[in-house]
Amino acid sequence: MKGLLCAEDVYVARHGLRKCYVHKGHAKEQVLQALLQPGEVLKQSKKSRVRRVGAYAIKASRGRFGIGLLKHTFQRGRCRRAWIAAHHLRRHGVGVPEPVAYIEKGLLGVVAGSVLVTQYLKGCRNVEQFLVALVQRGAGKDTVALFLAALAEAVNRLCASGAYHADLSGKNIFTRDGKDFYFIDLDSVQLDVEYNDARRLKNHVELYDSFCDLLNDAMLVPFIERMLTPRHDTRIWMPQVRKGQRQRRSKLEVRRDRQGKKRA
Repeated sequence: MKGLLCAEDVYVARHGLRKCYVHKGHAKEQVLQALLQPGEVLKQSKKSRVRRVGAYAIKASRGRFGIGLLKHTFQRGRCRRAWIAAHHLRRHGVGVPEPVAYIEKGLLGVVAGSVLVTQYLKGCRNVEQFLVALVQRGAGKDTVALFLAALAEAVNRLCASGAYHADLSGKNIFTRDGKDFYFIDLDSVQLDVEYNDARRLKNHVELYDSFCDLLNDAMLVPFIERMLTPRHDTRIWMPQVRKGQRQRRSKLEVRRDRQGKKRA
């Protein structure tokens, strides 16, 4: 895994306790300066915080001590996954935010934390939001069908690259125009794994769940069908997708109830 950190267009530099892998189109000093800025927090969890600083999206790990320190040190491959996946996917023509830098902070083999810096997807929204906007402005069925067809082709390109995205909900796919798409949350991407039916079904359930509140099966079945191989029978596949979607939604609602969140 370590050797995969570097590519021809990446240089490595040290800065104190930080080891920086930086794309050659960007200066290490500029990236480090951005890390010092508070920026705008876009997303936050117990494991990480994502914020925007100018043209950069910065995802920094959290929990430096105790279990967090052990995970960063002994499971560093998982922390590096997004950086490696971004380069892999770009080489295969798959849309992702441009990887700018990956930085690990540590000493003597102990890793205290990591930061992934990518280009901020200015002017983009996730495909769930994009579809809502299409519907609200009265887009016809043909327009929606073209959007879904383009999205299906983007997903097929992702899967054909030898990558599996384990969280392919619409919230993790961004677009500006409904024609070109960018996959995010690349920590969830696994490389060189078989895209078997179990993984394919999981992805289709995630995508179906993203759109089924707005679109009926007259639109969604052709969408799913575009992501199937000739050996798959839609009449057998779609009942599995619908069942999986109901189970997924039920689990999500239980989780929200536990967290005290209001249902949509």
